Amino acid sequence: MEYRPITQNRLIRLIAGRAVMTVVTAVFVAVVVFFAIRAIPGDPALTILGTDSTPEEREALRLTMGLNRPLAEQFWAWLGRMAAGDLGYSYSQGRPVVTIIGPALNNTLLLGGTASLLAIVIALVMGNLATSRWTPVRRVVDWAEALFLSAPQYTVALLLLILLAVIWPVFPAGGLATRGDRSVLGLASHLVLPAAALALAPGAQMARSLKTSISTLQATELLPTLRARGLSPMRMAVHAHHNALPPMITVLGIQVGTMLGGALFVEQIFTIPGLGALIVQSVTLRDYTLVQAVALIIALIFVVVMLAADVVNALLDPRIRKGRA
Repeated sequence: MEYRPITQNRLIRLIAGRAVMTVVTAVFVAVVVFFAIRAIPGDPALTILGTDSTPEEREALRLTMGLNRPLAEQFWAWLGRMAAGDLGYSYSQGRPVVTIIGPALNNTLLLGGTASLLAIVIALVMGNLATSRWTPVRRVVDWAEALFLSAPQYTVALLLLILLAVIWPVFPAGGLATRGDRSVLGLASHLVLPAAALALAPGAQMARSLKTSISTLQATELLPTLRARGLSPMRMAVHAHHNALPPMITVLGIQVGTMLGGALFVEQIFTIPGLGALIVQSVTLRDYTLVQAVALIIALIFVVVMLAADVVNALLDPRIRKGRA
């Protein structure tokens, strides 16, 4: 397949089209998040103020939070504030939501980015070994792939914690830093176990996609043609991966959602103060403003990653940007 670089105009049109879909998805997610949170049973004012508060105090808080207004009016007011960049005020913690989400978002992005890089490494190694000519190697990879895909992320996290932080204390048991040690090496040691717990299943899923793509290419005339032209094995491997990577990148974009969902449990298990731990805490406190902001940000991260995956795929595969794939 002849590769033709994408032109600037085509790239702009592609990004614009995907961006419109991203905005529509974000609005739909906002609607679902808002009304799903309102469906959770319980009185936010009672949860925030406690049972010792008076009915007058609880009613005053409901008025302050705008809970006395119709749902449609509450939704449009909240959506307008979100569009203006105002995440609102957390009445359970007594401070603006942005000051709460900022540090948690940084921790989640750090963990998610580390897990994504680890998943890519796992996918490249397992995907290439799965197409090996050695049958024992393929069988071992197939068993490992099935094991990684079948084990829930919270189960993997618990096993890693028990084995490598309690029985054999090789890595720290939780947090992102040990008291007195805030070095890069210390941070990396805290990220190893939670990142591995998040990365194993997505890495195995991407490895399966890469294995399928490479096997399909091996069944075509592309690789024999390249070999007949005198290309070195390294150049042939580059061409093979250039054609096999777009499906894997699409799977990576989808698996980001899996990792974000798994972070809800992994951050709790390893006591990492990220978005996952924050949304569990805010749901417990019935803090509508904080829950809505965190859930919307998690959804936006997912749709932005999918947008980036579409753009990268278009750069790699000319059929996508021409609308034929």
